[in-house]
Parts: sequence; structure tokens; C-alpha cells
Amino acid sequence: MKKLLLIALLSNLTACGSEDVFDNKDEQIDINYAVTFSAEPYDIASPVYKFTAIYTENDIVQSADNLIFDWSISLETEGEITSLYPEQSTQYQFTDTATYKVKLTLINDTGEQLAKFSRNIEITADDIATGPVLPKAVIDITNRRTSTYVFNSNLSSYSQGPLSIFSWIIEGEEFSGSEISHNFTKMGPQEVHLKVTAEDLTQATTMTSVFVVNETTTPIAEFNYTKDKLEVNFNAAESSNQSSDITSYQWDFGNGDTASNIYTSTTYSAEGPYDITLTVISTEGVTSTKTKTINVYEEASYVTCDVLTTSSSIFKSTDEGQCFSTSPITTNIAAKTWCSEKVKQYKDGLPFYRITPTLTWQIRQQGNNECS
Repeated sequence: MKKLLLIALLSNLTACGSEDVFDNKDEQIDINYAVTFSAEPYDIASPVYKFTAIYTENDIVQSADNLIFDWSISLETEGEITSLYPEQSTQYQFTDTATYKVKLTLINDTGEQLAKFSRNIEITADDIATGPVLPKAVIDITNRRTSTYVFNSNLSSYSQGPLSIFSWIIEGEEFSGSEISHNFTKMGPQEVHLKVTAEDLTQATTMTSVFVVNETTTPIAEFNYTKDKLEVNFNAAESSNQSSDITSYQWDFGNGDTASNIYTSTTYSAEGPYDITLTVISTEGVTSTKTKTINVYEEASYVTCDVLTTSSSIFKSTDEGQCFSTSPITTNIAAKTWCSEKVKQYKDGLPFYRITPTLTWQIRQQGNNECS
């Protein structure tokens, strides 16, 4: 029967932790793996914490060579919110008041989980208010084609001085430089970690996830729009493609106008329905099209419905004297429907001896055409 070794976490922080110990049985040697970590704030009250892992085998501290430190931070209500730079000592700046769970999983170079440990960290409003000035790490994807990506850190910044070191971890490999190119060997969701270091040795880390494929995919064309009377603004930012970037956006607004930007607009000369077509083209030249029908109108506040003519000359003046009014109606289509219903009610209310007339009518805008 193996004896599990429990490693007690010594810390002056008020936090709770839990530890899982994994046994790895060998024919001759039993090894009990365990991992814990300390959590130290940047200052007495600070939202920035430094986490340092301690790894043991049979209660003896070991080096971290060829091991992966998989850190994650989660909230009970949201689940995992981010993962940290995968090294033995890492840091994180909390941005909101809450109780967070910080979890560390120790993984060997074959992908086997050796041990896990987690603890809760409570961040208060005072902690957030006293945050230090740190660099900002930003990952930008400047090019991608199937499994090959180019990552750039040029949007990273530090108000106190220049950044001097750019460190990356992708698929367990370490890279350096402000821009790197990487050909993924694994498909599906992958994490890309960046750590920037300033000349005064302050650091910041960030992570982004990418979905890697090894074949050319068909892009998805999608767009949204907002209307202001006859002017419509279009946004194709929700268009996407897994294997590469979208390099072309071609618009047909249904009124003879076209455009070729991801964000664009057009102004229609008249109300009515229009078919909007967006065509996107990927880096590989694959196209995809999306068409939507939109209704545009002037929002002119139609309030008056006038009967204009009748098929019966005997009652012509009587019928043409009819005028109906309402509170403002902002769409031409709705106003026409309302007016048509009013004319129908008028005809239905005529005396039985009347020959049913054929009436025409028009709607008028608010201002000087209300019924007197």
C-alpha cells in the first residue's frame, strides 16, 4: 500500500488550497508526485500576484526541467477565464473584485498529468485601487495560412520605458523576438503565450487562443447594419475563416452603389426594400456570399390620409372630402397600411343604397397637411 505524501503550503496569505497527488507505479520504484505554489502580492494591497510552483518527488524538491506548468484562473460563476504564462514562476494582474481560483497542473513532456494544486485568492476594491504601473502585453496575428501563423507583439507598450525582451511559448516551445512565425503541428484550439519584459525588469503576460486547421476552408460571409433614415452603415466584422484571413470584402447595396471595405455605408435616394449582397474572399481565393433584404424609410411622421378620387361623379365631392388623421407613423409602409384600412372602413360604412365607389388616396406628412 503506497503512502501518500501531503505537502503543506506555508503562506502568510489568507487563502485555501487543495492538492491532488498522483502515483506513478514502476516495477521497482514507487514515486509520489506533488506540487504546491506560493502566491505573493506585488505589494501589501495589490491586484498583481506572483505565483511560484514547488514540485516534489517523494517529498524531495526537484528541478523543473522538461515539465509543463499549466496555470489557470477561474471564477465560480464563469468557469475558466484565462491561462497564465506556462513557467514555474508566473504573475497575473486581477482587474475585478472577486474570489478567484488559481489552479496549477503539472504535466510531463509526454502529456501525462503528474499532480495538481489549487487555491483561492480574494481580490478587494482596495487591491484594485492600488495597482502598480506595469507593461501591457498584446498579441497581434499579422498573417496566417492553414497551420502557419505570424504573431506580432508591436502593440505591446509600457509608459515607464521601452520593452526589451519578448518571450513566447507555443506548443511547449520557447521563442524570442517581437515577431515570430510558427507552423503548428497540432490541430484544433491552441494557446499562444507572450511575456514582455521592460528594461526595469517589470513584466506583463498575455495569452490568445487560435483554432488551427491543416486544410483550406470556405469563409463565412456575415454582416450587420444600422439605419438612420435613408443612410445605412454596414459592418462585415463578423465574417470569418478558419484557414486564413479574409482579404477582400465586396458590397452590392442594391441601388447601383458598391464598396470594398469591411466597414462602409450608403445613402438611398428613395424608401423601399433593397437586397444587400456581401462577397468575401480568403487568402487562398475562396469566396463566400451573404444576401439580406433591408427596408429603408425616411421616418417622416406621416399623419394624414386623404381620399383623392372616386369612380362615381355623383358623390365625387363628398368622397374626396374625406380625411383621416392619426398620431405620427414613422414608416411609409405602416402609414400606407393604416390609410388603406381607414379607406376600407369608410367604404364599409356607406349607406346600402350607395354604389360602392372605387377610391384612390394618399398619405401626407406631418406639418401642414393635417385634417382641418
